[in-house]
Amino acid sequence: MSQRPNPDGWGFAYRNGPEIKLIKRPKPAFEDKEYQAVARKIKSDLLFAHVRRQSQGDICFENTHPFVRDNWMFMHNGNIPNLPHYKKQLGTKLAQHLAGDIKGTTDSEFFFQYFMYWLRKSSDCDIYCMLNLVYSVIHGVIELTEPQNRNQLALNFVLSNGEFIIGFRRNRSLFYSRLDDSLVIASEKINHRLEWNEVPENHFIVALRPADIRLAAYDIELKKQLISNS
Repeated sequence: MSQRPNPDGWGFAYRNGPEIKLIKRPKPAFEDKEYQAVARKIKSDLLFAHVRRQSQGDICFENTHPFVRDNWMFMHNGNIPNLPHYKKQLGTKLAQHLAGDIKGTTDSEFFFQYFMYWLRKSSDCDIYCMLNLVYSVIHGVIELTEPQNRNQLALNFVLSNGEFIIGFRRNRSLFYSRLDDSLVIASEKINHRLEWNEVPENHFIVALRPADIRLAAYDIELKKQLISNS
């Protein structure tokens, strides 16, 4: 486990019946009594928890993870260097009403909003369609990154619509563990009593349910591998 502090905010997004609840604060989790109180009382079958270490954007509520749009939840552990470059190249594709939904100044929220732009243009999208859509967004970001900066492009993220979870690892660590009927996905081995499996670099992890976990490499045709692993 990393010993670097993550003092720049904490947040929870979780399913509560048909709704997604979001609670976050731009305070150090280890100093905030509210963090402990909220963590103890949450009961949900789908929970995103994040403690932030600032890379881009001020320390404020709007820049604190997770992010929620419609019924989608998203959190990111990474860094997209030279964000103005991406905003110039990709921002023109964002519909005006979607661009207005961006409240903060992080690379993470911009990346999530760009994904949501394409998602809202897709209808009746199943898990394979969704995975290839996410793949296309990642591919577009990588293609726009100057070769000398690609080693700095860290895209570790998890997103979910409540029906499935998609995670991706690039230039950060990512692990998963099964616990009884539950699945835990984390950027670090947060509990050494659990048996952790490492998601390989440049791989997706897809969970349709805790007992149905599949890995897919970024650089191959996704649907065939997912089917072959089922």
